[in-house]
Amino acid sequence: MHGRPRPTSRKPVKDVPIILLGFGNVGQSLVKLLTDNDGYAREGVRLTLHSVFDRKGGVIAAGHEMSALIDAKRQKGSVSLLDGGQRTEVNAALGDAIGGILVDCSITDAETGEPGFTPARAALELGISVVFASKGQLVARYEELSTLAREHGARLGASAAVGIPLPSLELGTLGVRGTKLSRFRGIFNDTTNQILRDLEAGISLDDSIERARIEGTIEEDPRLDLDGWDAAYKLPILARAIWDRTLGLDAVETTGVAAIGKKELDDARSRRQRIRLIATGERDADGKIRLKTEAEALTPDDPLYELGPGEKGCVFETDVMGTISVKSSKGGPLATAACVIKDVLNIAAPQGL
Repeated sequence: MHGRPRPTSRKPVKDVPIILLGFGNVGQSLVKLLTDNDGYAREGVRLTLHSVFDRKGGVIAAGHEMSALIDAKRQKGSVSLLDGGQRTEVNAALGDAIGGILVDCSITDAETGEPGFTPARAALELGISVVFASKGQLVARYEELSTLAREHGARLGASAAVGIPLPSLELGTLGVRGTKLSRFRGIFNDTTNQILRDLEAGISLDDSIERARIEGTIEEDPRLDLDGWDAAYKLPILARAIWDRTLGLDAVETTGVAAIGKKELDDARSRRQRIRLIATGERDADGKIRLKTEAEALTPDDPLYELGPGEKGCVFETDVMGTISVKSSKGGPLATAACVIKDVLNIAAPQGL
């Protein structure tokens, strides 16, 4: 009986070691996903954890149960205090993890790009690709990182830094390629808009902020959310990838929601509108780019109007493909870690038709 020939052997699965910076909620969620999914061997590669670093030091992860790493962090305050662990430095790990990828889930300053920029630069100079869950390096030093990646044959992954888990970067750079993209608008920060929903429901601002703190969804400094800066940091990352990699944070006009109270929200509701913090990038016919975050009164025909708790969305306006909208219904550390995994897999095992 004739049929499709069966392969006589399977291609070996390649191990891809991960050097992980940052072992908070996102880093620990990443470890959980790796454990639960057998390193994603089904994707043709096996992602392994080579080493883990937090603010107090780093340790070689190979040979240790993932649960032991998490216990060391939670019970002793640092993964570097793992019982029987072999301590290491970032540069040593980069030199040892052949064929690896650096993943940065640490907290990084958006003005200097540190402490994450230095290890990212070291990795790229060695030809090691870098995946970011943190925004700081991309906001402060994107052009330099992008140039290093091109010069050394490495790649950058940043989808976890722009309104997770929306595929905003992929859609903006690949999905509408060849079109003239005149504008994109999005809700990239649900925390700010959840505060607005709380105010609509009569919950005080202080109580709303405290609830967000308990849930772990608000920035350490609430002003980053209330003044629109968290969304503003994401705007140039997306606009640089789509339009101009030299755009700086100073190109963003930022107006937050601190001045919005229940009266303004009730007035908008009486007109069947909803006030939400919207991040917008626009490029006019002359090529001039404008980036802004501001509270907008959305009407029911706006694709972002229906977004509810926990949801984010983005709208891309093109000349020949029309308007394309995407939305997501899940956020948090696990979704962020899943976006990191997506970037790592797209670098290590790219797929096509």
